Amino acid sequence: MNQYVLYLVCLVAGYLIGSVLFAELITKLVSNQNIRELGNGNPGAYNVFRNVGKFWGVLTGLLDAVKALVPMWIAYQFFHITDTTALGCIGIGAVIGHGYPLYYHFKGGRAASTLLGMYAYFIGIELLIALAVDVIVLFGFIKKEYGIWGPSILIALSGILCLFFPHELGVKILVWIGALITLFFNRDKLTEKKEKVPKKLSQQQS
Repeated sequence: MNQYVLYLVCLVAGYLIGSVLFAELITKLVSNQNIRELGNGNPGAYNVFRNVGKFWGVLTGLLDAVKALVPMWIAYQFFHITDTTALGCIGIGAVIGHGYPLYYHFKGGRAASTLLGMYAYFIGIELLIALAVDVIVLFGFIKKEYGIWGPSILIALSGILCLFFPHELGVKILVWIGALITLFFNRDKLTEKKEKVPKKLSQQQS
């Protein structure tokens, strides 16, 4: 198979798998509710955790990670795909699928858990180190907004750590491409605080 055709096939396969939103499915099965009508309306693990149940939230997060991790592992073990870029295309495809899911009119979640699944495959050691630091920082110092700070620190620290480990350049590039895509899906959180000030000022003026 042509190299670029392989990349495209892997990207599309990852995208189709990533388009499955477990937050939607689990919330519907467990509570017969629509996750988009609960909490912040985001079809992601943290919203399930807060509004459906802690167990179901954790399960959702794990399944979202599996969407990237398991297909990458299967591609390597059973289809003998050893090309790093091809495997990365599966992971990145899953991340894009979670953010713009085909099955849900391209309205998806923030993709942090799915990205961490790709990280688990490519940079597992860095991810474990970052997780340990994340827990200490999160519960020892920040102590608020776990759903925002937890994944943010984990992703950023994992990405930084991978630069100092002996991975091939392709892995490091794919890790950061995935991080930037996930950052794009979380862009509203970055501008949220900036938007609050004008809203308050407009209310005072009215």
